[in-house]
Amino acid sequence: MCIGVATVARSSAQQYVRGTIGSLLHGLHEEERRSIYLMPFIAHTKPKDHPIYHEPWLAVVSNRILEYDVSDEDRSRLEQFEEGHHFRNKSMYDYGYLLQKCHETGASWITMVEDDVLARAGWYTEARHALERTRLKESDTQWLYLRMFYTEGLLGWNSEEWVRYLGWSLVSFLVLLAVLVGVRIKSPRLQRSLSNLNVIVLCFIALPAFIVLYFMAGRISMQPMAPGIHKMDRFGCCSQGFIFPRAIVPRLIDRTRKAMHEDYYIDMLLERWADAENLKRYVLVPSMLQHVGAKSSKGWGYDQSARTTWNFGFEDH
Repeated sequence: MCIGVATVARSSAQQYVRGTIGSLLHGLHEEERRSIYLMPFIAHTKPKDHPIYHEPWLAVVSNRILEYDVSDEDRSRLEQFEEGHHFRNKSMYDYGYLLQKCHETGASWITMVEDDVLARAGWYTEARHALERTRLKESDTQWLYLRMFYTEGLLGWNSEEWVRYLGWSLVSFLVLLAVLVGVRIKSPRLQRSLSNLNVIVLCFIALPAFIVLYFMAGRISMQPMAPGIHKMDRFGCCSQGFIFPRAIVPRLIDRTRKAMHEDYYIDMLLERWADAENLKRYVLVPSMLQHVGAKSSKGWGYDQSARTTWNFGFEDH
């Protein structure tokens, strides 16, 4: 497995990438570490601008410290992106560049991790088992990724599914009504207790109140995702970590190059491309990563979004 970690310097003294790389490697057995090709990517046209560039530990833990080795034309374009603060364009270029370099290692799995996350203990063992189970079900050209992080904020009661919610509410009403009427018919002793008024109260007041409370409690509380592998073709967020099968990566690299001047974030690009190509997407529960970056790499204006990108279930593990 090649693990690529693209990192850019934060404006504050806090450089989350130290904790990111440390958590990815923490607790690995010797055999597991040998099976990983760790490639931090200093995503600056002037690598010395990143505080960790000359820190001795980086060279010790890395298989390769990646820098830009590009044409003069591409370097000029990257410098323009940096000077103009065109973060989306540059991040798209960087993603494709790191994917390509990881693919060149010959690794069977290409893992892309952002530089402001922490990995859960035992993540690598669980990830390998999950990948092998997924491979047994799907050809590597039929699915795009195993998601390493998701936020529960998008997994609530989604308006797109209102018809299903309404349908189950009506089914609950009809089942309750049928049970009450059936019991009253078969049990003369309960006919007085189950008067028409009581049936009306139960069906039209008590049941709707229960349904409202059910929805108010939230989907994550009432219908939590069980541990294991799940399809997540919708409502997946964000781009903190993905594991791609090698077979799909060349097509993905080509798509990122085409999208370099489009107004996309990485996760938006992945989801739209997967929808267009009919590629399945999976997630491992509980989340393998936690987002800890309160200071966004995109600069001013994105910090509030960064602070609220979180996985609550991760904290139980």
